[in-house]
Amino acid sequence: MASEHTEFDISSDLNAPFVSFHISDGTRENREDSMTAIEPLTENPAQSANERPEDSIYAVQPGKTSDYSSQEFPNQPSQNTPSQPHVAQNNVASGDVPALSVFDSLSVPAVLGDPDTTHQTVDDSSVSDRSKDTDVALVSISPYDDYHKVLKLRPYQEEIVKRSLAGENDIILLPTGTGKTYVAIKVIIQHLNNHRHDKPKVIFFVPTAELATQQLEKIKDYLPLAWSEKAMKIIGESNIPAERVKELVKGEEFAVLVVTPQIINNYFQMSSSASITDFTLLVFDEFHHAKKDHPYNELIKRCLLSGSDAAVKIPQLLGLTATIGIGDADTERKAVEYIIGMCAKFGLQQPPSDSKEVYAASQANVDEEYIRVSCAREDSVSRFLQDKIMAVLEKRITLRLTSQKFKEHGKSIGSILFPSDRHNQMYEHFVVSLSTSVTQFHAEVGLKEDVTYCMVALEHLRMYYKALELVNLLHCKHGVKYIESETSMWPIYRSIDEIWSLFIDNKEELERLQVEEDAERENYKITSLRQQLEQLFAKQARSKVIIFVQMRVVAQYMAELLCDLNPIFRAKEFTSTGPSAEVGGMNPQERFDALQGFEGNRYNILVATSVLEEGIDIQACNMVVRYMYVKDMIAKIQSRGRARHKEGVMMALLDDKLLQQEQKNSFKERLMFKSLEVVREMSEEEFKAKLVEQRKLLTPKKVQPPPKSRAKLPNAMISCKTCGVELGHMTDVRRYGQSHFLIIDGTLADKVTPYPDETVMRPMDGMQPYGKLLCNGNRSGGTPCNNRVGTLMKMDMGMYFGMWYIKGVCVNRIPLKKYKEVETRHNVIIQPITVEELQECGPDNQFPAHRITA
Repeated sequence: MASEHTEFDISSDLNAPFVSFHISDGTRENREDSMTAIEPLTENPAQSANERPEDSIYAVQPGKTSDYSSQEFPNQPSQNTPSQPHVAQNNVASGDVPALSVFDSLSVPAVLGDPDTTHQTVDDSSVSDRSKDTDVALVSISPYDDYHKVLKLRPYQEEIVKRSLAGENDIILLPTGTGKTYVAIKVIIQHLNNHRHDKPKVIFFVPTAELATQQLEKIKDYLPLAWSEKAMKIIGESNIPAERVKELVKGEEFAVLVVTPQIINNYFQMSSSASITDFTLLVFDEFHHAKKDHPYNELIKRCLLSGSDAAVKIPQLLGLTATIGIGDADTERKAVEYIIGMCAKFGLQQPPSDSKEVYAASQANVDEEYIRVSCAREDSVSRFLQDKIMAVLEKRITLRLTSQKFKEHGKSIGSILFPSDRHNQMYEHFVVSLSTSVTQFHAEVGLKEDVTYCMVALEHLRMYYKALELVNLLHCKHGVKYIESETSMWPIYRSIDEIWSLFIDNKEELERLQVEEDAERENYKITSLRQQLEQLFAKQARSKVIIFVQMRVVAQYMAELLCDLNPIFRAKEFTSTGPSAEVGGMNPQERFDALQGFEGNRYNILVATSVLEEGIDIQACNMVVRYMYVKDMIAKIQSRGRARHKEGVMMALLDDKLLQQEQKNSFKERLMFKSLEVVREMSEEEFKAKLVEQRKLLTPKKVQPPPKSRAKLPNAMISCKTCGVELGHMTDVRRYGQSHFLIIDGTLADKVTPYPDETVMRPMDGMQPYGKLLCNGNRSGGTPCNNRVGTLMKMDMGMYFGMWYIKGVCVNRIPLKKYKEVETRHNVIIQPITVEELQECGPDNQFPAHRITA
């Protein structure tokens, strides 16, 4: 097929000098012409960059341009060191950063590498090991002036950090890989030394547990020795009890805490003595998350609320991000308002500190390739699933819900018309919406059997929809494998014989068609991806690739598939830590092993969900692929930042609908940079006037605390989603931290049966999972329900508490997805419980230990 390139006119009224946007049918012709012209520069000229990727840096040669960010530099000796490293084709003094011939005035390193892992120039002569010089007597050095490594910022970093070093609040905007972390470390060092007599407390917020480990190592490397031992991390997986968190925050044992944000939010909710004045400096990595219900936003609201009291000294705030975002803005005016709103929220007096020159240089000649593919493949397995199983279930559901029985009870769901396109996400939305409507009739006498039948059938339709997605994205065998995995894992699929037999009766034919289909032809999408990867590895065998996909199960199956397609591909999935392993989640150790394998040579491909787009420090890649996956503008920028290696490329395999969404993201990216320029060029008076307007909109109102007790409201009743039996009330639930909701009801053991399974949740916040709580009710026909309705947790204090599995229960006969819907839809306030109150819980409030079987 000939190569076809289509130019997209994203916007005619916005200047967009950064992105080359074209679409290809998958053939990569004359790829070398669009590559970044960069030559390798290594410590040993006999070794190529490919042979020693961990030591290589890339210097731009005269007359050539570079898409550049930062690279982890080898420690360079001071100018007093006799032996100097060899520098090829570039007259660079030892200890200096290689200069750009094209952007000499920028003083930005002409290198490509891992995000935020730049080893800034280190002067070894000032490092604490001074015993090497036998002619100089050892002198006593203050631990506040003694360092493991001395941090020397580059000129553009020195310029951008001035306001923060002066103690002002600031948002620092720098592209991925240009050293935001080191700018923050510089601020932390000066803050600690300036406040050494004032008991400083610095909190460095990071969005992920992996990044907490990585950032802590960097911080400890560059802090003065007096402070280095006073730095530690706290993450949810650390399983540190709430009382210990309180000690760490209030005490003087540690001055720097690298934490995931919910840890500190939990601290405020679980300690009556918590105050924003417990901290002196708050650093927010990936600050663009500070919106809506994100923990960052909750913390900043606390600062705003405390700041309204002149007697309260709020901490200094520092935000770090590669993109500030523009929210839902679609015009320049709205985008400017959004940016100024972020400034007002963070207490800025001036626009964010950034460098448009650094952005322009870092994004110069970005090559983005888009391969257009069909939305849904035509295959015999998909047709069979739709015609022989899904269509039959749809007809049965419709007949039951429109039967005379429902009319006699005065119940009506209205018109039921399933979408004809079962590959479209609207189909899944319709199924979920219909399930919600059906559930509310569960308590009706005479309708329970039909309602239960329809709910189970709808769960089957959701499963088959996802199977169609897997067939469309991967191979037919993956759709069949998913069905077998789900039906064996969850009893609900086997709970009604008529529905279960529909699958069993067609299983043999489905498997036969799957074998034939996979043997005859490969999915075109997979073929295109395989060809692109083979071309890349043929050209550069030590290449590294990240492939972004939308679903965890796709990541898992695709990693397995790539390994089978070609022995060159050594692929590994990388997914979130939240879900249990049974739904595609990974534990922290598995994620750590995957990253270590990718940093080394065990894996050369990571297939990841959006969790890897940001918040994890990872080496630069040759290629980043978005496989039938488009998110928002920020996600696009973040994922593109991963492809910073020499000759790196950002590639996307998308259908027409996703391409349109990508056009919108490109437009919003241009709009953001244009709006930042408008804000930057405002006069001081105009900017401050607009800040005042935005602060009036942001000023939080003090909310009166909810009453300590509340009557059990009828609309707070909890029932099993499958059998409809009443299980309890939401007013017997207490919030522990942000993510735990404890059932303070000792009679719970009479309604559920504990089933040991420690993998059901991750340990965190001083709580260990024991297992699932299964419903003791009966389905129609008298068969045991055994639906999972909760999780049993054991606390460090030795107490057991149940927690509702919100997806397995209904509130007021309505299924929910998140606990926050309880408050928004049912006007029920879930009371928080403090550490002190928890310790006072008696046997009547706990799950009886004697009812727990090993």
